[in-house]
Amino acid sequence: MTPIDVGPFAAHWEVALPGLLVAATAMLVMVADLVSTDPDRESLAGVALVGLATAAGAALWLWAGGSSVGGFGETLRADRYALFFALLLIAATALTILLSVDFLRLHALPAGEYYALMLLSTSGMVFMAAANDLIVIFLALEIMSVAVYVLVGMLRREVRSNEASLKYFLLGAFATGFLLYGIAFFYGATGSTRLDVVAQAVARDGLTPFLLLGLALVLVGFGFKVALIPFHVWTPDVYEGAPT
Repeated sequence: MTPIDVGPFAAHWEVALPGLLVAATAMLVMVADLVSTDPDRESLAGVALVGLATAAGAALWLWAGGSSVGGFGETLRADRYALFFALLLIAATALTILLSVDFLRLHALPAGEYYALMLLSTSGMVFMAAANDLIVIFLALEIMSVAVYVLVGMLRREVRSNEASLKYFLLGAFATGFLLYGIAFFYGATGSTRLDVVAQAVARDGLTPFLLLGLALVLVGFGFKVALIPFHVWTPDVYEGAPT
């Protein structure tokens, strides 16, 4: 049997460390929620904040290394750009968790689920900032999106919150189809989904019809995700129904 070369995927695992620590904290919060005796589950906020601080420490450690670190076959890259956004996202999530403690108690929402979903969405965003491959961008975006779909519908007893979550999910799934189809055209035109390889193909061959079609589909997919005009029609209903 021919041995499988896992070298490129085993090397530089630290490139994924901030995102992995945030995701691991989400798992830890769910386990802690099962065993906690605190009726308000306020201690779970502390667990989440400690995990976020650990992830921020990992990002700062990579930042102190100075050089850009790639891993997993160069599908992830921890450069200063990615680490800056990782730290920004972690800080924003920590602030949101601090501001959510009283809100969760007031509305009797499940704190464990809320904090875990917040952390999972953050891990997706951290991975997306470090992504150097269209498939990784897609997977990270969907990790974030699925968690946010559920967060939008956290007020389960309110019809408008349930309606907002369902609308967001259906339109998000619609946008995902465009995004995946566009990525398929990128792969067909360049033979790769890695961003650096795609850039080299564009520099060498220019914008071929397949690439232009793929770019248009990807822009439509991202346009729905970020509520870019004219793909923003879902935004008012979702924002109105979300528990903010």
